[in-house]
Amino acid sequence: MSERQNAFTIKTNRLSDEVYNQLATHAKSRRLGDYISSLILRDLDDSSNGRKAVEDKKTYEMLKHIKNELADLKTLAKTTSFVGNHSFKEEETSKVPQLKEGKIADLENISGSLDDDDLEEYNDF
Repeated sequence: MSERQNAFTIKTNRLSDEVYNQLATHAKSRRLGDYISSLILRDLDDSSNGRKAVEDKKTYEMLKHIKNELADLKTLAKTTSFVGNHSFKEEETSKVPQLKEGKIADLENISGSLDDDDLEEYNDF
């Protein structure tokens, strides 16, 4: 980077009276450098905002595309009867085997016996 100049020359005969008066006012108050610096920083900020605006527009376009795709998928789902069709849920519940109550044996005479070997297995408790 080259060395900075101490001063810049502005050809005032090419400026409008309005612009010249504005610059003269700041020059008299010894704030012309600050004023020019703030204008340049604003321009730089505007250019970065311009890039941000382009990025925001791209994001908006992507969101719009996603929204359209989602709407198309919803339309497709409705035409293929997946949405709002309760028969699909009914089919799932009908696949679950239904348990039926069994008949309770009404035995008055219980027959059977236990061997001593069967009793030995439960003595460990």
